[in-house]
Amino acid sequence: MAHPRKNKTRKIISNHYYWPGIVININRYVRNCDNYCRSIIPQDKTLGLLKPLLIPERPWQYISIDFYKLPIDRNGYNMAIVIVDRFSKRLFLIPYYKNINTKEAARLYIYYVYQIYGPLDTIVSDRGL
Repeated sequence: MAHPRKNKTRKIISNHYYWPGIVININRYVRNCDNYCRSIIPQDKTLGLLKPLLIPERPWQYISIDFYKLPIDRNGYNMAIVIVDRFSKRLFLIPYYKNINTKEAARLYIYYVYQIYGPLDTIVSDRGL
């Protein structure tokens, strides 16, 4: 049999079988079907063109910042702020707590990076928690 959608599957099965909750079961079956998930066409807007990151010309011109969850250590830290220079690949790992806000992240950046290397051109982050 080809891969029918929800309504057609419901009609085909309902012609031959019945049980309490048939509609809910068929909807769940179709929703969880791998072929169905691959075949549906997303109705979102068309994505724009990718814009590559600029290539740094000097150290500490462009950096990337990520936030990683960690198991709680003996000091109570459960997160690491990872700051990477995209030119030299120099890395700063700053331990912190899960409930960090933008103000605290900026304060840590100024304390650990800005004091040493000065201003930079861009910061890239996906705020991946």
